[in-house]
Amino acid sequence: MPKIDNFRLEHFDNGISIYQSESLYKFTQDAILLAKFCNIKHSDNVLELCAGSGVISFYAYSLCPFNKLYFNEIQPEMCEIIEENITFNNFKRKSKIFKCNLKELKLTDFKKPLDVVICNPPYQKVNGNSLINERKEIALARHEIEATLEDIIAKTSELLKDKGRLYMVHLASRSTEIIGLCSKYHMEVKQLKYIFHGNKDAYLVLCEAVKNAQPGVRVMKGGDV
Repeated sequence: MPKIDNFRLEHFDNGISIYQSESLYKFTQDAILLAKFCNIKHSDNVLELCAGSGVISFYAYSLCPFNKLYFNEIQPEMCEIIEENITFNNFKRKSKIFKCNLKELKLTDFKKPLDVVICNPPYQKVNGNSLINERKEIALARHEIEATLEDIIAKTSELLKDKGRLYMVHLASRSTEIIGLCSKYHMEVKQLKYIFHGNKDAYLVLCEAVKNAQPGVRVMKGGDV
């Protein structure tokens, strides 16, 4: 077990369980919403960028087991938690962790181009008005310190096979930026599902983008949380 206090075991379907730390950045409902939104096939090889504890991949796997689970995470403490979750679920033969900035990933790191990339990225840009949390792990999870939205979409396009899929959750207010950057890197946004909180405007968007796909997007209301 990683040398971090206050662990809690979360149980999912099909015998999948993961540890998360109460003292580090914990996963939220955003991650579960994204995992449920993903359309993953049994034969798919899946990479989770900005993986944290790996919750999205593990939860998605609990809904539909798939071939390979790859994780990318820059924070050493979170990589330890992913390693523990891989061991706990007996996934060592079908998983690999890339402990680096996502911009360092190369297509040659994988046996072949990926079928799916999943990402719950930092939502906030870093600028003069940003309120950066004093705890480093929280700041890295919330703010685009190590990788921007453009970095994520550019790297995803590089690693995906033709017609490979990106599944991402982000702020609804950045929808036009997401669509524009996907177009720039040959990713066509095919589905947008907006998430609401009470009677307020949508605050999250779930996005599916497909590499080198034909234009045409389906826009959905995803309900309240």
